[in-house]
Amino acid sequence: MKETLANAAVRLRIATRKACMGNEGGKRKNTLSLETKILFLIRDMPRTPNDLTDILALKKSNLAALASRMEQAELIERHKLDFKRDTAYHITQTGIEYLDARLNAIEESFAAFVSGEKEYAEAYEVLDAAVRLLSFI
Repeated sequence: MKETLANAAVRLRIATRKACMGNEGGKRKNTLSLETKILFLIRDMPRTPNDLTDILALKKSNLAALASRMEQAELIERHKLDFKRDTAYHITQTGIEYLDARLNAIEESFAAFVSGEKEYAEAYEVLDAAVRLLSFI
């Protein structure tokens, strides 16, 4: 098989999905859900629905339904922007705790693949380089 960027991207997506599976109650669970991704993106900076649909390649209707569930679960809050008719999503304390639990589970999953500080730093650099190549966030 010819090595292409497309092949590498698919392998990376499969590998990171597996690495991001947490173990909750003895069951493997995807800890990198859309909820986790949204909370990660708004943790340091509130974002508008347009920002999130662009970054996550979601339909607005899907984001609206997901955001409503997240708001009911008290993971996020919506705030009107002063200068626009738009709203921005803000993370709540409950959302921070939810996100921290998911990030810790992912970190624990990676511990099975990475041993030692040097290997950890190398793995971080490789993943960070992939993100810089593919990302606009």
